[in-house]
Amino acid sequence: MRAALAQGALALALIAGASPAHALFGDDEARKAILDLRGRVQQYQETTDQRLAKIEAQLADLVSRLSNAQLDNQSQADQLRQEISKLRGQIEVQAHELAVTQRQLREQLATVDNRIRRFEPVEVEIDGRKATVDQTERKAFEAALALFRAGDFKSALVAFNQFQGQYPDSAYSPAVHFWIGSSQFALKDYKGAIASHEALVSKFPQNPRVPDALLNIGYAQAESGDRAGARKTLQSLIDRHPQSPAAQLARDRIATLGR
Repeated sequence: MRAALAQGALALALIAGASPAHALFGDDEARKAILDLRGRVQQYQETTDQRLAKIEAQLADLVSRLSNAQLDNQSQADQLRQEISKLRGQIEVQAHELAVTQRQLREQLATVDNRIRRFEPVEVEIDGRKATVDQTERKAFEAALALFRAGDFKSALVAFNQFQGQYPDSAYSPAVHFWIGSSQFALKDYKGAIASHEALVSKFPQNPRVPDALLNIGYAQAESGDRAGARKTLQSLIDRHPQSPAAQLARDRIATLGR
């Protein structure tokens, strides 16, 4: 730009030199006019150079500021990206930890729920009647009954006696009396069998096992030599429960007792 201005000034000087004023003025006046014109051109050039220098300085400052701003913006953008990436990483970690914690809680709750269920009372049917018993109580009774059914009458007797001591008010009590008497009968403890079955008849007269208990009492009396007592018991069974299966067995047994 400066070179263009200098060429412009030189052109003005040449124009001035070629002006018709050379023909109108003398040499001194022409020389003075040229010098004056050159001074004005030089002054104009200096002023222009100063303005250009100022503009260039302002432009350089603006470029510098723009560059700095861009750098600052870039730096801030990089910092923001790093922070966003860091936050995303933290979110992923927290989400993973949350998922693990939820899974562990579900497992713990399931474990606790299973433990609670193992101790929760359950509904069972005993001698045709529904009852609510503890699960440990049910398992103890079933274990003792399994021993009896396996023919281990001695162990069954021990197990039923332990059950009776541990659960004196159990809904299984009539059945426990019956199976204790039955175990004693199998072990030929007829006196004990009679006492156990009589306890069932006395304590639970409406229990559906009463006919079978009376039948076992009659059998035990007969096996122990008390035929009169056996006949009386069996006849009582026939009279009180004539339609029961035990009544028919009682009739058959009476027929074998003789007079």
